[in-house]
Amino acid sequence: MTQEEIELKASELSIKHGAKVHPIVFQIKGSEDQIIGYLKEPPRFVKLRIMDKAMESPVSAASEIIDAYLIKEESDSRIYSESPENDEYYMGAALEAYSFIRFAANTFKKK
Repeated sequence: MTQEEIELKASELSIKHGAKVHPIVFQIKGSEDQIIGYLKEPPRFVKLRIMDKAMESPVSAASEIIDAYLIKEESDSRIYSESPENDEYYMGAALEAYSFIRFAANTFKKK
């Protein structure tokens, strides 16, 4: 799929699911094939819970986002497969999900 096709599908899924949907695309080594997944952005309370859990185990915390917010019916099954040969896709998706947790830093300096 092209970048435009992937973005269009994510936009359509955002409307369908009532939440921002982010595409995740992995290139299979030595091939033109892609592994494409679609993740709904979690609500604020989930992001806060993930931030709390991330203090001890950030990747495990991020994997909870994959388990709960990956749109499985629209995503390549290799992303959520339990097979060891597909672990790299699940872990890559988990690290990408962790990037959803963003926050602004206070820049005000007290005198």
